[in-house]
Amino acid sequence: MNSCPVEDRLAIEDLLVAYAHGLDGLHDVDGLLALFVEDAVFDLSGIGFAKLEGHAAIRRFFEDTFAAMAAQAHYLSNFAITAHAGDRASIRAYVTGMARYKAGGGVTVHGRYYFDVVRTAAGWKAARYTMDFLIPPEG
Repeated sequence: MNSCPVEDRLAIEDLLVAYAHGLDGLHDVDGLLALFVEDAVFDLSGIGFAKLEGHAAIRRFFEDTFAAMAAQAHYLSNFAITAHAGDRASIRAYVTGMARYKAGGGVTVHGRYYFDVVRTAAGWKAARYTMDFLIPPEG
């Protein structure tokens, strides 16, 4: 593994922060999709959702999620670059996510995000995203 330049590390961390902000805004699907390459793999099978590929499938996921949610908050920490080689890198971060459903009730999630990212002409973008739980949600 090559050492990751500080500028790349910060830009990759900013990508994850932009993802959390996009989730919590509950409306900007296009902004979220802009964080991913067109053929990205969005694989939340580790937390019980289907593995999705490409912007169209990811768009439907965000639209359905936003339609069901009244509010969300995602907090990221413990960023770690786990691989870096030129225009490709991997990052892991802890996430605490809380949500309230429009239908009532809510959920709190304690887990880890894993992003494989690539440098594009428009900056770093996610090519693959997965997640697992550190503490499984109750209920």
